Amino acid sequence: MCKVSDQLKLCSCKTNNVEKLKHYWILKRHNGENNCMMGEAILPANIGKVAHNFNISSLGKMLNSGNCFDIALQHQENDILELHFTVGGEHEKAMILYDISNFLAYAFIFKNNKWKKTDFDPFGENLRDIQKGKIVSPFQKDQN
Repeated sequence: MCKVSDQLKLCSCKTNNVEKLKHYWILKRHNGENNCMMGEAILPANIGKVAHNFNISSLGKMLNSGNCFDIALQHQENDILELHFTVGGEHEKAMILYDISNFLAYAFIFKNNKWKKTDFDPFGENLRDIQKGKIVSPFQKDQN
């Protein structure tokens, strides 16, 4: 099982390419443009409905508690927060993120001063990156 940790921290550490990190987050904002992008969506790992629902609930609670980010961010209405995880082994290479059996992504939208689960859009055609960084302590230590 891949249940998220209650010690989840979203670090704003500087890195050239967060997508090379094993676990990372990206805060996105609408840029007002209507761009069109085509491509193939990569389906996330199948971790089971129980673990998936647990993760959504836990992540939402932690994000709304206000103590996940290591810096103060001024969230705006309709901001999108993407959380990307590599699961299923101790893989260090970025390419593993695109392996169907090892990739998880969750998205939350900021509405009425709260983070709410939304569909992950792998294309994000009208969004721009605002802030990004590493996810620290992503999973529970006991992975039964």
